[in-house]
Amino acid sequence: MRKAVLSGVLALTLGPAAFLLALGALLNPAAQASCLPTTRSAFSNVGNTPAPIPETSHVVMPMPAGTWVKTSGFGIRVHPVTGETKLHTGVDLAAPTGTHILAAADGRVVFAGAASGYGNLILIEHNVGGRTVATGYAHMYADGIHVEDGQSVTAGEYIADVGVSGYSTGPHLHFEVRPGGAASEPINPEPWLASHGAVDIEAGSDPASAGCATAAGPASPFNGDNPGNLVDDPTTDGQITERTAHILAQIRSKFPESSWACWSPRPGQPSEHSLGRACDGTFGNALGTAATGHALDYGWQVTNWVKDNARTLGVEYVIWQGRIWSVARADEGWRKYDGGGMHDPNSVTGGHYDHLHWTAEPE
Repeated sequence: MRKAVLSGVLALTLGPAAFLLALGALLNPAAQASCLPTTRSAFSNVGNTPAPIPETSHVVMPMPAGTWVKTSGFGIRVHPVTGETKLHTGVDLAAPTGTHILAAADGRVVFAGAASGYGNLILIEHNVGGRTVATGYAHMYADGIHVEDGQSVTAGEYIADVGVSGYSTGPHLHFEVRPGGAASEPINPEPWLASHGAVDIEAGSDPASAGCATAAGPASPFNGDNPGNLVDDPTTDGQITERTAHILAQIRSKFPESSWACWSPRPGQPSEHSLGRACDGTFGNALGTAATGHALDYGWQVTNWVKDNARTLGVEYVIWQGRIWSVARADEGWRKYDGGGMHDPNSVTGGHYDHLHWTAEPE
């Protein structure tokens, strides 16, 4: 995959002679070993074959609202650096250096690194309505790239910072859309964004949940005397704490399409499930199958409600779609999930791409 993507990038950015030289390096692993970063797949499985890219839940604008100004559109123009009259393959959005760049949809990074006139480039492939499409983000500084090859991202995820690298006259994001995949020809991104209902994200908001708001209403606090007291678990034959039962009852009432399992023995693991303090939920998808489409959107609605009401409910942390959020580190927002020493974060279940996990406070 990486060779095909890089070939497409080079063909679009280099002249014929330079392209053939670069392609020779791509086909010679020894020649490229010192040039390309070592990366891993965020959805690796047996044989290191990436799992299919789940269908995106929604599309968002690639930068927060109010942070950018369009300076150049798609089409034939005189290049401001080279003076050539040629096709401008994307849209330029000017913004101060360091402004956040966001993934336009759920997907997987297929390239992140140096790419000739682009300076530095990120290419992400998405499944939009059952069709593969790639988006491109260019001109970041090398240290302004915050994703790597194979990494799974969600719509609105912070992936990079605006910079001035490659053929650029000032800080801006060059944004592209390539139907068919990363090696395909770009199209005008503005009509594509409009036709897919791209959502504006406000600066400082939680971008991962854009377009996934819920009207479930506020949570009710636990009013009992002993939140750690064990009671029968309605989802298994085990027991859970009174606080866990209180949280679960509210979620099931507000989100009846969700399915839950709480207590499990987990021998040899320091798991809150065996303590009756944790529950796992799916949203129409089977465990082991990544949530997509409605299941992914519904899962975000449940996740956002639990997260937004975490302090009221007494939720300690949540894990969903390869990321973790906790009350104790709320000022850091969503963080990449590393498996906690118990799970493979690169698998569908270990990375929580198929289910939401939440843990209740102990007391």
